[in-house]
Amino acid sequence: MMNQEKENPEIKWKILNNKEYLYFTFHDTLREKEASDSVIKWHELLNLKNEKRELIWNCLDMKGYEPMARIIWQRAIKELKTYIDKIWLISDSTLIQTGARIMSLFTSFDLKVVKSESDIGN
Repeated sequence: MMNQEKENPEIKWKILNNKEYLYFTFHDTLREKEASDSVIKWHELLNLKNEKRELIWNCLDMKGYEPMARIIWQRAIKELKTYIDKIWLISDSTLIQTGARIMSLFTSFDLKVVKSESDIGN
C-alpha cells in the first residue's frame, strides 16, 4: 500500500453561505515545490470558471512557508489578478496574518483576515 501524502495545499471548490469559493487548505509548512505544483492547479481551476471568484485560504493548520514558496505565491496572485475578486485568509497566527498582509500590499488585493470560516462574508 502506497503512503500518499496529503496535498498541500488542498484546493477545491466549496460552497459556503450559498456562494462558491475556491478553497485552499494549507497544512504544516508550504514548500517551494508544493507552491509551484499548486499554482498550476489553481490556474486550471480558475480558468475553467473564466470569471472573478473569491478565494479562501484556510491556514489554521499552517505552521509557515519557505521564502521561495511565498515568492511563487505572490507571482501567481499577480498573474491571476483578473480571476480573483477577494481573498479570505483564515488564521489565528500573527506570523501568517502579517505575511499575507504584506503580500496583499505588493499585489494590491482585497485581503480579509478572519479567525474562522464562520466569519467569511461578514
